[in-house]
Amino acid sequence: MILEKVVIGVGLLVVYFLDGSSLFELGNAIKPDFMAVFVVFFALRKGASYGLWIGFFGGLLTDTALGGEIGPMGQMSYKIGLHSLVFSLLGYITGKITRSAFNENYFSITIYVFAFTLLSRLATYFIYTLVFYPNENYSFLTTSVYNGVIAPLAFFILTWLYKMENSQDG
Repeated sequence: MILEKVVIGVGLLVVYFLDGSSLFELGNAIKPDFMAVFVVFFALRKGASYGLWIGFFGGLLTDTALGGEIGPMGQMSYKIGLHSLVFSLLGYITGKITRSAFNENYFSITIYVFAFTLLSRLATYFIYTLVFYPNENYSFLTTSVYNGVIAPLAFFILTWLYKMENSQDG
């Protein structure tokens, strides 16, 4: 049990570094969100509580990577907790909604990852705009489509790495 949590934690760190690298970028604004794929993977395969906690810790890692940015009025804005909130809520909801749904084929995986990424990016943008200011450089559709396209391969690799079947919690 503890070893499983450690291995998932190592996976979170690897995904964190993949998100920070420019290895998979296609141009300036087209970049995948591997953390979203990782959260959806565990929400679908292990259930709502895994989606919640992996979303929370993955969101914290994502927030720490972003650091602060200077807004239009010259004030410094930090996003700590923003992705944590969105990823944990959507990870939990994804695990609950898909508990009885068929999610073993690549088409449904693509749809789930696309929808999760789009919803998480819209929610993050909405909350950030309410609290701080609108960010014109935030990509919605391109990141969602990219995540949807790479989702089947990512799920295949993660299923092989974690040697896991579809076993959901309650």
